[in-house]
Amino acid sequence: MKLKTILCIAVLFTASINAQEAVKQDNTIDNQFRTLYKNSNNYQEYKVVKKKDYGVLHTNVLDSVKAFNTLLLNKNATINSQKSTIDKLEKENSDLSTKLTTSKTNENSISLFGILLTKSNYSILLFTIIFILIAGLVTFIYKFKNSNVITSEAKSNLEEVENEFNLFRKKSLEREQKLRRQLQDEIIKNRNN
Repeated sequence: MKLKTILCIAVLFTASINAQEAVKQDNTIDNQFRTLYKNSNNYQEYKVVKKKDYGVLHTNVLDSVKAFNTLLLNKNATINSQKSTIDKLEKENSDLSTKLTTSKTNENSISLFGILLTKSNYSILLFTIIFILIAGLVTFIYKFKNSNVITSEAKSNLEEVENEFNLFRKKSLEREQKLRRQLQDEIIKNRNN
């Protein structure tokens, strides 16, 4: 019993919804004009329309125009809102493009003493400086070794000269002592004579 009651209510509800949809579809302005034309009386070549039907049609047309105007205003407001959003997004896109370009430039370059160099130019400059420093170091080591060899030779030459000078001094001292002895011997000899 309950099932039958629920089933009847559902069928009536569905029929009511379908009837409302049919009325809405039939209630267009075009259908209302056709209905008015069909229901109007003929007088010679004219159609006579009831004032009540004309008033209803007029009200419906005004309501439809008002609804279309409201819809148009809403659509225009939506369009204007979307235009401002698009303008805002385009500006953000432009700003982001500028930031991206700046970021890529900064990523692909290195600042050295306030000068912005690309990474390849920086690498070339760095390896040139390293090469110059290595060449300078090799030159310094070469000159240092040459100077060290020359210094060692000079020291050994100095030692030889000092040794020769010491030998010469000893010999000179010995000669001088020998000569003094001889002189002393001669003086003693001459005194005794």
